[in-house]
Amino acid sequence: SHRFKILGNRGGQEAKVKLLYLDTETTGLDPTKHGIIQIAGIIEVDRVVKETFNLNCQLFRGQMVSEAAIKTNGITMDQIRAFPLPAITYKQIEIIFDRYIDRYDKGDKFYLVGQNPSFDYGFLNEWFKKNGSYYLYAYIFYWKIDLITITTLFKMAGRIGPENAKLETLARFFGIEIKAHDAMSDITVTREIFLRFIDMAKGSA
Repeated sequence: SHRFKILGNRGGQEAKVKLLYLDTETTGLDPTKHGIIQIAGIIEVDRVVKETFNLNCQLFRGQMVSEAAIKTNGITMDQIRAFPLPAITYKQIEIIFDRYIDRYDKGDKFYLVGQNPSFDYGFLNEWFKKNGSYYLYAYIFYWKIDLITITTLFKMAGRIGPENAKLETLARFFGIEIKAHDAMSDITVTREIFLRFIDMAKGSA
């Protein structure tokens, strides 16, 4: 059987593979102007789910809200104002991450998995900075696992034939139920699709 090794081997032993499936709901597309209102994630270590989290937070003062984003999320400004302050949600995220990652060990980090995860990482990175933290990179590896790239690879290889790489399309293709534009639902479906791709890859080995 094939097992890949990652950075952070200790004493010649193979390090654990730690995956962070992450999805954010935001008030727009620009992390320097818009904000995060929901962060959902699944933490998996060596194919075992260790923890899930689904957190909301208010915006920082001055952050913009796109009308289209609010309509897409199906949420009101009153609901957003009732969410916990960003600092409270940040502390919860930090506690969760610290349970699994030694931020001082360069080889001990999450592999970020998502649908265009660079988008979520960009927003989370700005959100961390606004909370006074500049070390999101200490928790998450620079390279990311993107379902869009994986879908393209399998499609080019003639293994699958969805019309596009949207999460809803992939969920439909694999027969997985999805509640659109909810971070927790999106990330649960993302994990299920990723595991299907892993099984397909193993089948072709």
